[in-house]
Amino acid sequence: MRIPILTLTVAAAICAVSCSSTQVVSDYDHQTDFGAYSTFAWHAAENPDPRPTTGANQIVDGRIRRAMAEDLVAKGYRQGDPGTADLEVTYYTSLSSQLRIYGTGWGYGWGYGPRWGFGYSYWPGWNMAGVSTYLEGTLIVDIIDHEQNQLVWRGVITSALTKKSSSDEKINQAVTRVLSTFPPK
Repeated sequence: MRIPILTLTVAAAICAVSCSSTQVVSDYDHQTDFGAYSTFAWHAAENPDPRPTTGANQIVDGRIRRAMAEDLVAKGYRQGDPGTADLEVTYYTSLSSQLRIYGTGWGYGWGYGPRWGFGYSYWPGWNMAGVSTYLEGTLIVDIIDHEQNQLVWRGVITSALTKKSSSDEKINQAVTRVLSTFPPK
C-alpha cells in the first residue's frame, strides 16, 4: 500500500493544532547534568532511506530542523559540527487514523404524577450518534549525549492534523511545545 506524499507531508508536520487533543510528554535521564552541554548537531542516520515517500519530504524536514535549531539556540545551545557537538538531535514521525465517536440528544420532561403532587414523565426526544475518522500525527524528538551515545531526553507531541499542519507556523508551534520541557543552557 502506497501512502500519498501529501499524507506523509502532513504527518511529518505534526502541528500543535489549537484543540484539546494535543498531548505533549517528555522524559529525561535524571542523572544528566544538562548544564555541561553547550553544542548540538544533527544525528546522522545509519541507513537513510532514499525513497521520498517513506518519511518527511525535504521541505517539511527542513521546516522541522529549522524550528528545532532555532528553539535550541534560543535556549542557549550552539549548533556545532557533527562528531564534535555535545548533543545529537534527531526526530521521528508517525501517522495513524483515529475514530471519534460522538453522541448528542435530548428527551427529558416533567408532568403530573398519578394521584398526588408532581412526578416525572418522559417526553419524546431525539438522540443521534456518529463516528468520524481523523488523522493523528506524532513527532518524537530524541536528544543524545554524543560522547556516551546515550539518550538523555525524549519529547513526544501527538495531535490531530489539519490541512495546514505542514505550515511553518504550525511546525514552529509544535516544536516549541515539544521542546518546552528541554532544559535551557
